[in-house]
Amino acid sequence: MKNSHVVLAGTALAGLGGLAYARYVERLWIDVSRLWVTAPSSGLPPQGLRIMQLSDMHFTGQGLIEHWKIQRTIDLLAGEAIDLLLITGDLIHDDGGMDAALALIDRLPRPRLGIFACLGNHDYSCYSWLGPARTAWRTAPPGQRLAKAARYTGDMVRRIVVNDRLYLGEHNNDMVEFRRRLAAAGIHLLINSSRRVQADGFDLWLAGLDDLMEGRPDALATLAEMPERGSLRILLAHNPDLMLDPALQQVDLALCGHVHGGQIRLPLLGSPHTQGTHLSRRRSAGWFQYGHAATYISRGLGEGIRLRFNCRPEVALIHVLPA
Repeated sequence: MKNSHVVLAGTALAGLGGLAYARYVERLWIDVSRLWVTAPSSGLPPQGLRIMQLSDMHFTGQGLIEHWKIQRTIDLLAGEAIDLLLITGDLIHDDGGMDAALALIDRLPRPRLGIFACLGNHDYSCYSWLGPARTAWRTAPPGQRLAKAARYTGDMVRRIVVNDRLYLGEHNNDMVEFRRRLAAAGIHLLINSSRRVQADGFDLWLAGLDDLMEGRPDALATLAEMPERGSLRILLAHNPDLMLDPALQQVDLALCGHVHGGQIRLPLLGSPHTQGTHLSRRRSAGWFQYGHAATYISRGLGEGIRLRFNCRPEVALIHVLPA
């Protein structure tokens, strides 16, 4: 009996230690991933193109961990020479994160060719694990509130178990103010649109899709002005499920986020949930090939739930070389 108590106590301590590590340690253990890829394009000078990809910051403007993470990111990236800063959505978790997101971007190395971003679902809406139940409670008739909240909660649990898509939106963020502040900070927001960049031997087309869950992505409008060959064609798409569209698989390079690498990666199982995307539990970040498009799916810098285990936050430095 005494031995069993010791085992239970040890297991509890190990569990608490693992939880403390996931909440307070790994979230600050930022990985600067240095990656190389070749592109068959005449739009690159011999030295290639240096891209910094930021994704899924999920800032709220609150808490010491977030403050430390911002400073740690700035310190790690100081002095990096980059041509483009590309942001693949979810800069904020709610409206309170705008100041933090813009403060980080402002203190990063200045890219020679500009800063471009697409939107993620959290940029549009504030999400919460209790969101479905609270929404059901508010919208149901008085006598049906508890049953409807329980039904929505049960559906959420089922979707987590089968790795299906979750919708946890609770209220909308101030998109008018968000877009205004991005523009004022010199961040070019690409929403179903593209933009050509020509300078210093570069001939690039950058395109960005609207978010799959909260926006209205339009592949044809996004690629309408982009040439089929010649320039290097780069696509920003927050949700990697967008890359299942064959029309989007014609670009040279695509950058995505949304999944956070799963945030928690367990031995044998992998990630318990991959945001309901087509990505598998065992492979939820890194390089993928969709048709012609070499695609990098970032683990992201922030978290939806404030835990990371065996899945460090990431900033990707991608060096695109002419093939």
